[in-house]
Amino acid sequence: MSAGVGGKSVLLCALNAKYIHSSLALRYLKAYIQARENINIGIKEFTINESIHDTMADIYRLQPDVLGFSCYIWNIKSILEICADFKKVSPHTIIILGGPEVSYDTEQLLQDNHCIDYVVRGEGEQTLCELLPAVLEGKKTDYIKGICYRDGKEVFQNPNRELIANLDDIPFPYQGNLDEMADRIIYYESSRGCPFRCSYCLSSISKGIRYFSLDRVKSDLKILLRHQVREIKFVDRTFNCDENRAREIMNYITQQSGNVKIHLEMDAALLSEGMLDFLAQVPPGIFNLEIGVQSTYEPALEAVRRNFNWNKLSSNIKRLKSFRNFHLHLDLIAGLPTETYSDFARSFNMVYGLEPDVLQLGFLKMLKGADIRNEAQQYNYTYQTNPPYQILSSNKITYDEILSLLSIEAILSKYFNSGIMSSTIAYIIKHIYSGNSFEFYEEFASYWRGNHLLGLGHKREVLYQYLQAFMSDCHPDHSAISLELLKYDYLCSNHRQDLPKGFISNNPDSSYDIINVFSRDKDFIALYLNAMSEKSPREVRKYLRADFFQVDPRSFSLPKAPIPILFAYNPGGKGNARVFYLDNYPLNEPGM
Repeated sequence: MSAGVGGKSVLLCALNAKYIHSSLALRYLKAYIQARENINIGIKEFTINESIHDTMADIYRLQPDVLGFSCYIWNIKSILEICADFKKVSPHTIIILGGPEVSYDTEQLLQDNHCIDYVVRGEGEQTLCELLPAVLEGKKTDYIKGICYRDGKEVFQNPNRELIANLDDIPFPYQGNLDEMADRIIYYESSRGCPFRCSYCLSSISKGIRYFSLDRVKSDLKILLRHQVREIKFVDRTFNCDENRAREIMNYITQQSGNVKIHLEMDAALLSEGMLDFLAQVPPGIFNLEIGVQSTYEPALEAVRRNFNWNKLSSNIKRLKSFRNFHLHLDLIAGLPTETYSDFARSFNMVYGLEPDVLQLGFLKMLKGADIRNEAQQYNYTYQTNPPYQILSSNKITYDEILSLLSIEAILSKYFNSGIMSSTIAYIIKHIYSGNSFEFYEEFASYWRGNHLLGLGHKREVLYQYLQAFMSDCHPDHSAISLELLKYDYLCSNHRQDLPKGFISNNPDSSYDIINVFSRDKDFIALYLNAMSEKSPREVRKYLRADFFQVDPRSFSLPKAPIPILFAYNPGGKGNARVFYLDNYPLNEPGM
């Protein structure tokens, strides 16, 4: 544990949602304060999935004199529980909370939780930089803007602090050994604020956008890209609100060598022709684009102050999809004001029809500080008493309907967003549900509920079996085709030499000859299995599989004779297999 002023120690902690996540907030605070004060700050990251007892024990062994937590809707319950017990065993420790979940209604928070000494509201860099020296030296804090604090039995709230005018004053947050972050997501921001004022979002509270300078952003990215981190996730609310700036940053990233994934949130309706032309030329496999559609029901979008132009939005998303160089992630929010269950179903079908790689179905949350929370009575909202404050019902949607959407969200995540059954699901929706994707997920989710499958952990392999059981029970006329397509989907995303229970092999005795031929084809190996170029045919055969199919996965048609398909797996074990249809030599790979 690092020593602070007068030998005292400061520890800042985060309880992340998953191990692969990292806390940008703590690193900002540490970098900003240590650039200005002689205070050494320790950082400790845990996850909400770890035992609270173990987390508290780890913190206690470090014996901090000041203990701070970064608080969000997903971790505040655990943090308050830790703080309450920690104060009992270490009453001298000063406990400070900060973050969006404690920046509003702070006086009530302190009155309800006597273990908390200080709350930092809003942006914390300047505030904590003033607060830490004061508390470490035992000085008064009544002059420090942006805090709420306890003095004896009384609680006091100081005036708000102004936002940092020049973001470049905040040092690069990822100082130290970045190799330790190699398997985690790096969160990064090139701006703060949002041009829009959606009533459900905390970003709408602060007006305007502030930017880090382009030189600063490039300098930061150069360091991160050089270390080949797992993924850099920009937390800018609307990355493309300044197109020239967005283009320059993306262009800089593409010029750097490496395979780091970059996640950006964009508003597709803002994309100009010039920006679309630029995006069409971006090399594939670098950027993941997240686009918040939220709804296609105009009255709901008007109620939350969100701009909407479906024609332009959908047209631009289709253009992005046609470029084949981005992983597209589209967002929907269920439970918006004035939107009924059937209204949401239409939104779902319209957005699903854009064929995103991921469709995130989220639920409206009444966040502390958000305008929608103050408007809850207007729409007769009921919502969870505790975080995440998710809605339970409104004057337009019942709790039963919310429960139905929650089960649909679970199925969507397992079967669509995973990407492991894309051909089978495409067939089912097109040929059985006439393109009504919502109806399929609704009925399949109902099947899961009826068979008591929801809420349980399931191995990936059995998910294929559940879908086939649904087809056999509910659509038996299509079950033979779905079984073949499921086998195809399974072999595309699972490298193994035997088929799981329930799948049927149509392979003739000569099927193994196909693998022998291709395992000795040096041109084929150099082109598609380059990492195996120096390996023997015996080793290469481990990464090849040939199967015959009675359904053509390209057209869902029934061929006159079974189609031989070759699957070539990545020796590194990541990604789907390369697929080659052998009914038309020379080889034709889908999409090439």
